[in-house]
Amino acid sequence: MDVPLYHLIYSSLLADDAHPTCVADIIRTSRANNALHGITGLLVFDGGRFCQYIEGPEEAVRRLSDTICVDSRHEQFMVLHEGAIEGGRLFSEWAMGYALSLDEGILPGLALLRGAPAVSTLQGLIPSLDMEP
Repeated sequence: MDVPLYHLIYSSLLADDAHPTCVADIIRTSRANNALHGITGLLVFDGGRFCQYIEGPEEAVRRLSDTICVDSRHEQFMVLHEGAIEGGRLFSEWAMGYALSLDEGILPGLALLRGAPAVSTLQGLIPSLDMEP
């Protein structure tokens, strides 16, 4: 039997005492850990703000969210949407994709959204992002 899938999207700010170069470590660690727990997703960063979409088994997604929430590299952690996935994964091939947003206005606007509009807005941004799987 297949495990039901769950997804979560959050926004946070880079902590004042964290350097943007820490994102490389976040990506490297996430890719290894996510692969072990059946999590896939995308992290978008604009130099000051994170927006991350994670998907996988509910328990694993919630556990990861709890870990990120207390990570000292993040401030103002805010869940924008979470719930059961209708359909399949959005990022089934990526343990953690990474995208750099060069437009500093995109993520603050996304952080104002809640629910399904946050997910659909992120999906709409994907073609314009500089991404790596």
